[in-house]
Formats: sequence, structure tokens, C-alpha cells
Amino acid sequence: MNQNLTKRIVITGPESSGKSSLAAWLVQKFEVPMATEYARIHLEAFGAKYEESTVIAMAQQHLIHQQEMVPMDAPIGIFDTDLLNYKIWCDIAFSHCDASILRGIEQESHHIYLLCYPDLPWVADPLREHPHERLMLYERHLAEIRKTGREYIVIRGEGEQRKDAAREAMRKLIGF
Repeated sequence: MNQNLTKRIVITGPESSGKSSLAAWLVQKFEVPMATEYARIHLEAFGAKYEESTVIAMAQQHLIHQQEMVPMDAPIGIFDTDLLNYKIWCDIAFSHCDASILRGIEQESHHIYLLCYPDLPWVADPLREHPHERLMLYERHLAEIRKTGREYIVIRGEGEQRKDAAREAMRKLIGF
């Protein structure tokens, strides 16, 4: 199917900003398919330690996971993160990003972003690494999204306020 006819709503942002919860709520609300965050699946299965080669392999598997979870012919799907997240991860952890990830980002032209602002309380998790750098991570996500020129809306607030913001964003971005 032509990617111009499909839209992938990517829920992205810093650690502990409510991405996975918001993605799950949107799936339930709008009854669309969703691809969960592959990095979490991998790290929970194989341990929290990683090297650059591990992150690159996870990024490749992430793309496969997305295709398995959200059929190519689905007009709308939700992604709990995308390759921009892997780019930021590599930039911070290794001070550069592998070309394969950068090429993958260029091919994700049908992605639209709901960028979660880090205004929710921090929730500790053994896979989270930057409890005091969430605002910096938010700014990195915002900058990377802007570089792509893709549409995005920042989601703020807690509870119903956050859900209302996401519902309104979906209406503006894809007419739901």
C-alpha cells in the first residue's frame, strides 16, 4: 500500500512520560492496531545491558515488530516509539548514530507524532536511565521531529486532561 495513504501515529518522548499508557488508551479508544515498544520487549527478555551493536540490532527488529503488529494495509496505526527514539538513544549513549538507523528514519515519512511532555511523576523502572534528564530528552525528541518536517502535537497534562489532549490531537492530525 502507498505510504501516502497510511498514517502511523507515533507516541514518543522521554522516559516515564506516559507513552505506553497513552498508546494503549488510544488503541482502545479508536480501535486501531498498535506496535508496542520493541526495545522494552528485548531488554526485558535479555537484560538491561546493551552495546551499540545491540541497539542497532534492536532498531532493525523494531521495524519488523512494527510490520508484524500493524499491517501495511492498515490506514491508521499506533506506534509506541519509532526509529527517532533509537537515534536519540544512540546519540546520547554513543555520541553518534549508525547510518542504518538514519536511513530507516528517512523511510518513515508517514509518521505523525504525539510528543509526550515530561509533566507526569517519574516512575522508577530498571530499564530507565535518565530520571533527571527528562526535559533534555524531551527537547531532543522535539528537535529531531522538527528536523524531519513531520506533523506533531505536544501532549501535556495528567489523567483526563492528557487523554483530552490526545483525543484532540488525533482529531486535528487524522480527523478522528
